[in-house]
Amino acid sequence: MKRIIVIITTAFVRTGGLTSVMMNYWRAMDKTGLSFDFASTNKVDELLNEEITKEGSHYYQLPPRKYVLSYFNALRKLCKGYDVAHVHANSATSVIELMAAKMAGVPKRIHHNHTSKTQHPILNKFLYPFFKLSYTDAVACSDAAGEWLFGKGKYTVLPNAIDVDKFKYNPEERKRVRDELGIKEDEFVVGHIGKFMDAKNHEFLIKVFAKYHSKNPKSRLLLVGDGEWRPKIENWVKESGCADAIILAGLRSDIPAIVQAFDVFVFPSVYEGLPLTTLEAQASGLPCVISSNVTKDVCIGRDVLMKNLADGVESWAEAISSYDCTLSREERCIINEERITNAHFNIDYAANELKRIYK
Repeated sequence: MKRIIVIITTAFVRTGGLTSVMMNYWRAMDKTGLSFDFASTNKVDELLNEEITKEGSHYYQLPPRKYVLSYFNALRKLCKGYDVAHVHANSATSVIELMAAKMAGVPKRIHHNHTSKTQHPILNKFLYPFFKLSYTDAVACSDAAGEWLFGKGKYTVLPNAIDVDKFKYNPEERKRVRDELGIKEDEFVVGHIGKFMDAKNHEFLIKVFAKYHSKNPKSRLLLVGDGEWRPKIENWVKESGCADAIILAGLRSDIPAIVQAFDVFVFPSVYEGLPLTTLEAQASGLPCVISSNVTKDVCIGRDVLMKNLADGVESWAEAISSYDCTLSREERCIINEERITNAHFNIDYAANELKRIYK
């Protein structure tokens, strides 16, 4: 039995991006011959904990990562006896986790990179020489994320994959969610899912919607997520001139249902790795307007438009207004499911690839 410790450097939460990626793999994987445990710094919620314990896995809560020494020592002790440490992270700061695993004698140490830029460039540069000595396997969610951190050709791409069946268009779920959120049947919903942080570019998104709403008053902006930037986002909403048309839905664990309520998915990120939400939106048959800063690998389905942020607010609003949606959502959903599967973003393929890496 090969023992694997999965370390999430952000937080092990159902709505977290890194957790969602890993749990998609874990749920779909044939776990014969593998034993999984999970570790991060937060108190895990009951539903997530119940799900993993039913499969014989355990969650270990570590000290806060900012207390580097106590965090490192706790992780080093925890890692003893494991065959694989799978670290999900966004920069060379994962040297903390990888060196703890190395000192604990873990023979296979995977850094799994999820973005193409860091919020801590100076620290990343300082730690990079030590980071290069700390991992045995380099994995990235996309070529952009891999080249940025590891260098060209020095990594394995493991796509952020989804269970496309969960996101099939469902008009009954659409009505239920829209009724719950107070959205009328004839209102056009611009949707976004993402952590409230700088990379997601909410200020620009709100301005785009305000411009669109000024010409299309029967419209709503539905923002799903939360985070440290919430006070800023609430202020931008107040200043938008259309606050009554903007819904802050908070964190949601029912993403396959919530995307049913959207009519278009708009994603103006400043930087990304390979965001799952863009694939989920396409699997649900939504037209998408996505920042050109996101890897082109996500442009798989019908009616997906990549736009430069420099095009400006008015151009983005016009893209929403003039989108040519000749296909019905149901037709687009069928086409996109096949395309996502053929591009290996279906979870069955990705889970088998990860098991191969473990073994």
